[in-house]
Amino acid sequence: MRYRLSRRRLLSLLPATAVAVSAASPDGEAPLAIRNVRIFDGRQITGHGTVLVAGGRILAVGDVPSSSRHRVYDGGGRTLLPGLIDCHVHSFEGSRADALRFGVTTELDMFGDPALLRAARGQRRSTAGTTQADLWSAGVGVTVPGGHPLHPTWKFPRVTEDTDLDRFVAARIAEGSDYVKVILEDGGPPPRPQLPTLTLEQVRRTVAAAHRHRRRAVVHAEKLALVLAAARAGADGFVHGFWDTEAGPAQIAELRRSGAFFVPTLSVVDWGVGARELLADERITPWLSPTQRHLLERQPEERPGRPDFLKIGSANVRRMHAAGVPILAGTDAPIRATANGVSMLAEVTHLARAGLSPSAALASATAVPARTFGLTDRGRIAPGLRADLILVDGDPTADPEALRSIAAVWKNGRLVDRTPPNQ
Repeated sequence: MRYRLSRRRLLSLLPATAVAVSAASPDGEAPLAIRNVRIFDGRQITGHGTVLVAGGRILAVGDVPSSSRHRVYDGGGRTLLPGLIDCHVHSFEGSRADALRFGVTTELDMFGDPALLRAARGQRRSTAGTTQADLWSAGVGVTVPGGHPLHPTWKFPRVTEDTDLDRFVAARIAEGSDYVKVILEDGGPPPRPQLPTLTLEQVRRTVAAAHRHRRRAVVHAEKLALVLAAARAGADGFVHGFWDTEAGPAQIAELRRSGAFFVPTLSVVDWGVGARELLADERITPWLSPTQRHLLERQPEERPGRPDFLKIGSANVRRMHAAGVPILAGTDAPIRATANGVSMLAEVTHLARAGLSPSAALASATAVPARTFGLTDRGRIAPGLRADLILVDGDPTADPEALRSIAAVWKNGRLVDRTPPNQ
């Protein structure tokens, strides 16, 4: 089930001032002209020009006439992109500020505290200045007693064989969940323990309940057989790749026919490769908070004979992308040597190394997730959309690592102070 607005319908819903070049900012501030930039609109480079911003939104793009009323930011020929959308995080205190410093202006939480959701919803509706990335969330995921995720201090509702799944899903939505996360995780291979998990009938009923309540159903599954079963049950997307085996042509074709999308989260199975690259990069290290540095330095323990999950996952990404399966960028931060915000820069590189063109890898972090999750006010550089923007040195459509050379970030049209805490 898909929920999308056509571009014509979207523009018809926007206020007239959002697309009028002469519009004034509600706070009385003159429009900001970001001039002399190469523009990546979320899909492709559209040329050099100007992006005009006021009231937290983009007013005009391209050949914008100069005006003495404009405040001017000279981009120096750098590349301007939409703010990045991380499609798999777990939010905690301070993480959304960390994300914003590295150009991640929107985060999609895949299991989080529902008490945070009311405030998060208010922030993302506003175009006021903020020091945090916007947040959407699944709230509490659908899982069983003793199943993933396991932590002795985590207390949240779980599903038993007697649970009314429609009521369970309705309760999550009442708490503010933007989509429903279904956890189909049976554990293993060793040394990971085997785990109880949902039955396939429970998955089917949960997906159906989510759709009845007009919510997407996204699935945590890390094995091909479980992914295929959930796709047959109607899952809208998968918020991990699968690492146990490389899929064959028939299986890839079935996934393509299902219409499901994938967030491969290669960064969480790269065994610290991305973290080590980021920590060695002088374009990155001055902007890390102590929390980000700690998380990146928390390298996984080496395990002789372990499968090369990054290699397997990358091969599956390459085949799915070639077949037309939508690929979305996400990190699973702060799990296993990842950190909110900064790890997206490694994830985009992983996707390009896996076989996406640099432009497609950038789109997987901007326009593609905006379209897939129905985030109709962001993800592209176009009149009427939110002015969440990143300016980088170089051309990331030729070299995705250029995304690490961030010159400036704007959130709701306001320049972000990128000074990390304790500096």
